[in-house]
Amino acid sequence: MRIECPHCKASGTINDHTIPEEGMYLSCPRCKEGFQVNKPRRQMTSAYATNTCPSCGYSTYCEEVFDQCPKCGVVVKTLMERKLKQEARRREQELMGQHPGVPIPPPPVSGSKYLRAAVPEETPRLNLNLAGFANGFDPVAAVGWGAVLVAVVLLVIGIMGVMNYHGNDIQARLSELSVEEVSAWQVFWGYGFMPWLETLFGAVALVAALGFLQRSDWGARAMQGVVLAGLVLAPLYELVIYIVWVVKSIDPPWWAYLVELFSAILFSALWVAPLLFLLYYLRGDRFRYSYANA
Repeated sequence: MRIECPHCKASGTINDHTIPEEGMYLSCPRCKEGFQVNKPRRQMTSAYATNTCPSCGYSTYCEEVFDQCPKCGVVVKTLMERKLKQEARRREQELMGQHPGVPIPPPPVSGSKYLRAAVPEETPRLNLNLAGFANGFDPVAAVGWGAVLVAVVLLVIGIMGVMNYHGNDIQARLSELSVEEVSAWQVFWGYGFMPWLETLFGAVALVAALGFLQRSDWGARAMQGVVLAGLVLAPLYELVIYIVWVVKSIDPPWWAYLVELFSAILFSALWVAPLLFLLYYLRGDRFRYSYANA
């Protein structure tokens, strides 16, 4: 059905099947004002009107009836007439001595599930554009493109760090400055681990963001997984930096430990706070509705 905001007159469409019996409250994406949308009541126009679809099984669970299923779109009268014709043909074949079990394919009817099944589905293609911002701010598109930007930055930083990592040179330089010889694993964990982690995390986040922009089910789940991983990795990264500083520092004053610890907690909070807000949004009902009906 077509809906229109009573405040700014912005219009759009919504599936009747998604509206509950008591109606629903929507927020206009343009003016942010809320308004009530009531479920349309279909009037009975033929003797075939029913409250349960004989094709897909959808039911209104009340006295409201319909001639055309609001879920699958099949016309009840057309479907029942087709079944009566098939039954008459089957009985005619039995009388003529033909095998009664041979199925007779029904003719395609416009708007029915048979016609949709006969048309091959197109392979989904990657279609990324900024159309979501055409009628105002689209939070789903904003989150998706923001995640793409962050993923690309992490990916570039990680790849540059991997390319600039020369373990043998670093090991030789550190061994000259240290009393004991520095092992290759110490060099890797201190200088090479983070670039590889940034590259891997950036690649996973980029794939999740592209799936998120396509409004796919796996894209939404992958985006939540990336956010949860970021909530774990961000404090862990700051903790590792703090531990490395403690190990490398030479007899610092006591207050320096507190300053560095406060700095690690502060930077962790700067990462965790927006990620927690994003996770709360991704798990909300408003996001699920916008994501499914965009």
